[in-house]
Order: sequence, then structure tokens, then C-alpha cells
Amino acid sequence: MENTAKPVQARSQRTREKILQSAIEMYAKKGYHSTTVDEIAAEAGVSTGIAYRYFRNKKDMLLSAITYGVDNIGHIAKIDDIASPEAITDIQQYLETVMLRFEELHIQNRAIHDELEGLRHTDEDVKKLYTEITSVKMDALIERLKLIIKDNDNIREKAYAAIGIMEQYCHMVMDNELYELDIDIMRKYTIYSVMNILCI
Repeated sequence: MENTAKPVQARSQRTREKILQSAIEMYAKKGYHSTTVDEIAAEAGVSTGIAYRYFRNKKDMLLSAITYGVDNIGHIAKIDDIASPEAITDIQQYLETVMLRFEELHIQNRAIHDELEGLRHTDEDVKKLYTEITSVKMDALIERLKLIIKDNDNIREKAYAAIGIMEQYCHMVMDNELYELDIDIMRKYTIYSVMNILCI
């Protein structure tokens, strides 16, 4: 009995992930409010009934898609395949690698980024989920930072300030047709600012 359960569970997990990936693609194309569960199911190659076996309703699918995207962000941005900060001797080089990966992630996924950012400001459930996810991710980041920076005073504030600067930089990269900035120079200043905040 146990041997037959594992393939079913694996297949079920793949189906769920396929639905979530399709949801993210459809939100990027049409926006959350203009996308139906029927359309997401069709994109995933499953029936609407199957989709509702995995998700209670349209909002449940959205929140699950956000969580799925965040949980896989390291893989999607190809951050998982570079060394952890604890193993890095050249922090500046490490930050530059991370920045380049996140620039690429923002540019390639601009449509879904803009859609989810809008929802974060207009939908209380999305806002609450973002707050919870951010808190967990930042706590993990802070624990890693404690291993590589000497001055841990106000480390939580330092971490939030550093991430805020990096995120704003990525937004400016996405909108650089408006700013017409030299991105290489902006990246360098952003990295210097982050290192200064973290006292590296």
C-alpha cells in the first residue's frame, strides 16, 4: 500500500505545481481580477473540477501561487546555485552576483511583479501574506548576516534598509527607460550603500 501511495502523492504534487505555475502565468498576462479559475485550469491542462480539488476558491489559488513563487525564488533567480554568504570571502563580489540575478528576475517577470505589487497594496489578504512571508524570510536572512558581519547592533534595521535599497534599485532597472541611468554605476553605488549599511 505504501509503495503505491508515493507515486500518487508525487503526481498530485506535480499537478498542484502545474496549476500554480499556470496561475502565475495567467496573472502576468491578464491580471488576477480578469483571470478565472477555468482559464487557469485550461492553461494547466486539467479540468476546473481538478483545480478545485487543490484550491478552495480563486483567492486560495492566488495566495498559494504567491507562496509557491516565494518558496522557489532562489531557484527561479538562480541564487541557489551560488555559494552561501558564510562561504564567501569577497562579499562585494557576492553581492554583485546576487544583484545581477535579481535584476534579471525583475526584468523577465515584470508583468507578474507589477500585478502582485498592486495586489499587495489593494488586497488585505495579499498584504497580510506578504507581511508574514517577509517576516520569515527576513528572520532567516538576519541569522545568516550574524555569521558574516562584525557589528550586529541594530542588525534587523540594517537588514531591512539593505533589502529596501536593493529592491528600489531593481525597480529603477525595470523603469530605466524613464531614468536613462548607467545601470553599471547604479549597481556599484547600490552595492557600496548596502555594504556601508551592513558595516562590511
